[in-house]
Amino acid sequence: MNYIENILGIKVDYQPWSHTEELPYYLLDRYEFMQVTFESVRALFLYPKMELDQLASVKKQIAKIQKIEPIPVVFVLKNISRSRMQYMLSAHIPFIVPDKQIYLPFMGIVLQNRFCAEIVKTEKLQPSAQVLFFYYIYRKKQQLYMSEAGKDLGFSGMTITRAVRQLEQTSFFTTEKEGVQKILTGKYNAHKLYNKMQPYLVSPIRKVIYVDKRIPLPRMQTAGLSALSEMSMINPPDTPCYAINGKSSRLVGTDVLMDASAQVKVELWRYDPDILSGNGQVDPLSLAMTLKDDSDERIEEAVEELLSKVWEVS
Repeated sequence: MNYIENILGIKVDYQPWSHTEELPYYLLDRYEFMQVTFESVRALFLYPKMELDQLASVKKQIAKIQKIEPIPVVFVLKNISRSRMQYMLSAHIPFIVPDKQIYLPFMGIVLQNRFCAEIVKTEKLQPSAQVLFFYYIYRKKQQLYMSEAGKDLGFSGMTITRAVRQLEQTSFFTTEKEGVQKILTGKYNAHKLYNKMQPYLVSPIRKVIYVDKRIPLPRMQTAGLSALSEMSMINPPDTPCYAINGKSSRLVGTDVLMDASAQVKVELWRYDPDILSGNGQVDPLSLAMTLKDDSDERIEEAVEELLSKVWEVS
């Protein structure tokens, strides 16, 4: 607050925001909230507890908050990279980095060229590494023996080694040896790991096709909104959705829906959906990744509720 007063030369008052009880859990889990008054202008400061989500998700979070109270939302960040700043400027998202940056478009703009160094991150996870990561979470144990994981997932020794190496490169995992056994250990609990791993995760979907349901179809896992409707109160879609391993599938279909009464939607996945689920539905974590960019608030809330069951400790 002193930084703002010194830079802008105005009096700043702050107090707890009175609407936090109206927010969904996923926002309370991500931020701390403070109501701030710049002389006569009110704003809401958000203090992230973890790395910010992608820009599209941040925009939806702001919209969710402003439905409760339509005041400017300002992100207070410990540091900011040049690329992050450029994205937030282009989206007109207010932010403050104490002693470094201020961008308050609803009042005025002050920017200083003091950036944190760009963080060099590993590339997006390969399908095998993402499967291993999700498997690690489902096991609900801090330590995972690689021989056991390779056997359960059907991975070769080379595949499991590469997957482990990529998880190590994120800096959120460590490995150690116990005799001849190699052990993978996460540095945080499952929920925190999932949030920190977001920049590395990808949608399992490689391609979507629409297939004539009147022909004999192979066994597939229920996916997309069809799966979510079976796991929550969301209504099922008009066109049923399924998932199958895109590498082994020989299904032929159209790229767009031609006949809703005669076709089903099939997601061709980068990995076999059967690996992580054998109950006829795709697994919750993979499902969440396929629906991550859906802007429907009901779907977002249903996914959050679904994932909350994953974080429960057995």
